[in-house]
Amino acid sequence: MTPRIGFSSREADRGYFLKWQRDYWFSIRLAGGEPVRLYPEIVPDPAATLDSIDGLLLSGGGDIDPQQYGQTLAGADPTAIYPPCDRMEIALLHGAMQRHMPVFGVCRGIQLINVALGGQLTQHVDGHTGQTNSFAAPRPHEITVRPRSLLDRVMSAGLSLQVNSYHHQAVRDSDLAPALIASGIAPDGIIEALEHPVHPWLLGVQWHPERLYELDDVHGRLFVAFVEAARHYRQTQSPAKQTF
Repeated sequence: MTPRIGFSSREADRGYFLKWQRDYWFSIRLAGGEPVRLYPEIVPDPAATLDSIDGLLLSGGGDIDPQQYGQTLAGADPTAIYPPCDRMEIALLHGAMQRHMPVFGVCRGIQLINVALGGQLTQHVDGHTGQTNSFAAPRPHEITVRPRSLLDRVMSAGLSLQVNSYHHQAVRDSDLAPALIASGIAPDGIIEALEHPVHPWLLGVQWHPERLYELDDVHGRLFVAFVEAARHYRQTQSPAKQTF
């Protein structure tokens, strides 16, 4: 059976999907999964939604409301904040973790994972995007990969990776949630990948591997491994719950 991958979206609008999200759809399909777009209007009951999918992808998008991590505006873009999406994604993440469901976060997704598990964000950093709120100008750079981490095992490409960068918010070491470990670090210390050391498959990356045409094909391994983990979940998981 083809695993169903729910990927989060700010809104239902087709134009929003075509501009910002269709690369997720293609990447999931290419990796052997069935993409299912999730947005606040169709997720009134997160538990019921999770019953219908096998993996959760928290996608890129706007800024998370600083109130979610106990801060006031200090660099976040107020026009990019959409609290209904924050609430939906946080509820889905906690539910997915209780079910041992595979979780993959991309860009905003890594930040959402960190915030939902008790971390914070640095609301603005310079030098990690060529043009704010645009896919027109990435800022490529190297990251260092933590040996024997999930990221290392999935990528199997050595301890240095070239990534594309489009973000203006970030997770620094001082922001990191207690339950998480950093598995990818930029030269300036920004955390570019994080994961949960106990959950069966939970990984967040700050770059955009769905834009494979900007990157080496090795980045497609992230989607292949995620979809395979979702397939395993579909085949083997019981409804037993566990709290992390």
